[in-house]
Amino acid sequence: MFLKKTAKGYMTLEASFLITWTLFLFVLLIYLSFYSYDKCVLFQDAYTICFRGSVQKDEGQVVPYISANMQKQFGRKYFGVGKVQGTVDRNGNTTSVTGECRVKVPIRQLFTMHGKEGWHIRTRAKAQIINPTKMIRRCRWVGNMFSDEK
Repeated sequence: MFLKKTAKGYMTLEASFLITWTLFLFVLLIYLSFYSYDKCVLFQDAYTICFRGSVQKDEGQVVPYISANMQKQFGRKYFGVGKVQGTVDRNGNTTSVTGECRVKVPIRQLFTMHGKEGWHIRTRAKAQIINPTKMIRRCRWVGNMFSDEK
């Protein structure tokens, strides 16, 4: 009554496709997590060095301080990227640090669109240049003006 069809090898073929795609997705997720981590850490480092430079006592030393300490701040804490490079720019009362790196993807053609160079991370952080000593003196001066009126 019931016809029993048996065909050997179908499950093996399906499992080979399933395991291959599962492995591919895991590797893709690992590289995406490296990319996300590196992007967050790069922005954090760019803002940290930008902020540290912006609070220098001598406003003329902002750009030299950032340039001298940038590679030390970037360090070697990134996963799966080439050399991290940074540039500093000062525009009036604002300084900005731009950090760039490229994620090393082993099979670049599979993970990127045709003609693209790979996963490029670029981030920019800005900070306003302030002189902490001058700011404290101004606040004390304003405070003394209002305390003398009593």
